[in-house]
Amino acid sequence: MIQRIQSTYLLVVVILLAFMVFMPFANMISDSTGVEYQIGFMGITATTQVDIPLSTVPLSTLIGLCLAIAFVTIFLFKKRMLQIRLTIVNILLLLGLQGLTYYYTNAASNELNASYSFTIVFVFPVVSAILSFLALRAISKDEALIRSLNRLR
Repeated sequence: MIQRIQSTYLLVVVILLAFMVFMPFANMISDSTGVEYQIGFMGITATTQVDIPLSTVPLSTLIGLCLAIAFVTIFLFKKRMLQIRLTIVNILLLLGLQGLTYYYTNAASNELNASYSFTIVFVFPVVSAILSFLALRAISKDEALIRSLNRLR
């Protein structure tokens, strides 16, 4: 299972998405009050106790969904067609996650009148989508090989 290159790609995707759970995507500093904020899996947090008006539940849900799909896809190595479909869905969700992360960072920045800077975690969905695409190509090659061997019988 793990000796297959697509399983390795998918395992790296799971690891990158797990990092997104524990690390902030962006840091913000309010221009007017100087309060520092971080946007992460658990929402927008501040260094001081400030009421933050923006909820990031859809963002957290999407991260959890992408993580679960990537993890489950690793163990579907005997059902290649289902693995291909789930990988395609995960690629689309990861690209949506990237856009949603940018949207929430920009919306929070406008709402809190703050300037923001992204951390390295911000690019993890794009890297994960690229790795998922590479896994998709490898799964497709496996499926083509199996089909060609079935024709020889």
